Amino acid sequence: MPLHWTQDFLGRGVESAPLGRGRHGELGTLIRFDPAEGTTGPGGPALQPAEGALLYVHGWSDYFFNLELAHFAAARGYRFYALDLPEHGRSLAGGEMPGFVGSAEHYLESLDAAVAAVCADSGTRPVLMGHSTGGLAAALYAQRSGEQLTGLVLSSPWLVAHGGAAAGRVLEAALRPASLRWPRQQLPLPSRGYFWRAVAKEAGGEWELREDLRPRNAFPVRVGWLHGVLQGQRLLRSGPRIELPSLLLASTTSDVGPVWRERMRERDAVLSIAPMRRAAAELCVQLDEALVEGGLHDVLLSPAPVRNEAYGRLGNWLEQLGWQAG
Repeated sequence: MPLHWTQDFLGRGVESAPLGRGRHGELGTLIRFDPAEGTTGPGGPALQPAEGALLYVHGWSDYFFNLELAHFAAARGYRFYALDLPEHGRSLAGGEMPGFVGSAEHYLESLDAAVAAVCADSGTRPVLMGHSTGGLAAALYAQRSGEQLTGLVLSSPWLVAHGGAAAGRVLEAALRPASLRWPRQQLPLPSRGYFWRAVAKEAGGEWELREDLRPRNAFPVRVGWLHGVLQGQRLLRSGPRIELPSLLLASTTSDVGPVWRERMRERDAVLSIAPMRRAAAELCVQLDEALVEGGLHDVLLSPAPVRNEAYGRLGNWLEQLGWQAG
């Protein structure tokens, strides 16, 4: 069925549409950017006629709000789309479990619906870009359905558990019984809110964030959600390598310590870079890296000089991808 597009709260040129319901529940919300002719993105060139499509997937406990990325894509000839995952952002359902996506298969079903909608709307296979947990979901999708894509961008992806693959296997096995019986049980883990502290304007960052869509300390961590993430990471390791042209976009440095330090405003304070790089290299046959000094967990939300470098590196990679496709 065709999607029902309505004006999005981000303003002019932005529309959103629910993707409906699948076997595992609601599939999320698709957002598209359709700028008026002649408009110009922040600090960028005039927008070009669309020849490709870029689909962005946010991380856990987040939603799409970065219009700068939409303008960047449009300036380089890409129709821009974003997916708010089930129980995130625009897809939050009152009274349900915010942030709860209970299985790797639910992520895949959501991505499958979004990619199909983008292909139908744009007439082309998209480049899929996923951040953090969205990067895990994007990698899983590319591993299973790479023929539906033209490229893959992994933005600080959560490809391996904290502590490494062995620790992930142990934790997944430990959580499996509880995930079957009490998937929505909350785990007693400390909430840090370091990423919010680094990016939110009221905490010294540059970005206006809606707390009703993205809480300061993230959503509660529940058994079924964490088990689903670990399950997805295991499926990645056991599946085929991804042969699509792929890019790892991340900071050069991480600091995931238990206490806030001001230097976390210039580092990935959520995931460790070294195991991320190893996992991406093992997973992707054609992998390029764009590691940006001073980058946050989401490099494209870093201070302007840092993210401008990241956009330059991403733009160069997309240009090369276009040459390959041509």
